[in-house]
Amino acid sequence: MQHPTHTETGTIRVSQVDRSRRIKLTSLLDWMQDSAYTHSNLLEIFSTDRLLARNMSWVLMRKLIRIESFPCLGQTVRLTTFPSALNRYFAFRDFKLQDEKGTPLVLATTSWAVFDLEKRRIIRTPADFIRDFSAPGPPCLEFSQARISPLEHPEYSAEIFLRENDLDLNTHVNHSLLGEWSLSCLPREIKQNCLLKELDIVYRSECTLEQGSVISQGTALQNPGNSEEELFYLHSLKNSHQSREFGRAMSCWQYPA
Repeated sequence: MQHPTHTETGTIRVSQVDRSRRIKLTSLLDWMQDSAYTHSNLLEIFSTDRLLARNMSWVLMRKLIRIESFPCLGQTVRLTTFPSALNRYFAFRDFKLQDEKGTPLVLATTSWAVFDLEKRRIIRTPADFIRDFSAPGPPCLEFSQARISPLEHPEYSAEIFLRENDLDLNTHVNHSLLGEWSLSCLPREIKQNCLLKELDIVYRSECTLEQGSVISQGTALQNPGNSEEELFYLHSLKNSHQSREFGRAMSCWQYPA
């Protein structure tokens, strides 16, 4: 397989950071998506044109991201991505963000599915995709849980109103925004005083402009390691009528040393 991995080098720009001068989650997720798009077209077997010719597209189903250190404004970093597995239901793609010395800053693994653009539903991976695929290496991470439990008793809630600009080329809300929105319900003191260390998010259904708004809900979880420095939360994104769930997530936060 030509171009088994793809690496991009970049310097963190002012438009990509928050007030702490660290890269924003949406900026990081957007870069990962851009690099995956570029690499899939280089690989040809995963190319957008190959899918669009069949009225199909890739959609992200799940992402696990582990953050050792957020890159900061002006820092030069290197993002590497590669497909790690493919079966009848999912394609797996991994990411590694490193500093100039090669020290890992962020690791991520993702699962994708083929989406029928006409029927608006997930379908099986075409057989010729599986036939032509070979993995260049093992995944950077493994999903630690088979599933994320539903959120039954939310402690926190926030409403986000949808805009036309929130839609991507599949005419639904992009996954990077859903990732950010899943955390938006948390108290400000958590987001201001702690650093996100891990986010595991499952995308359950597409969110379109017709939904009007999204309700972000969350609740604190018991710390599995009994560490006072780490905080765990369960998240859910639903429509305003609570009848449809767009995403479900778990996050881990840590007080800076």
